[in-house]
Amino acid sequence: MSSIRLTAQLKQLLNRGYSIEDVRNLVAVPHEVLEQAIREHRLQERSRCHDRLLQGQAEFAMRLGRAR
Repeated sequence: MSSIRLTAQLKQLLNRGYSIEDVRNLVAVPHEVLEQAIREHRLQERSRCHDRLLQGQAEFAMRLGRAR
């Protein structure tokens, strides 16, 4: 199985709620592939968090604009 496919499957497990430690203990894949999936998952999580923050700021600004 290709490393791209393995990485995608590992990211799916992480997105479904499995912890990083669970994935490390449950799945036997090369260390490099596992670490790449974890890095990509963390980047996605940071991006989602940043997007939520920006959305909250935008909604706040819109409410302020309506209050005037």
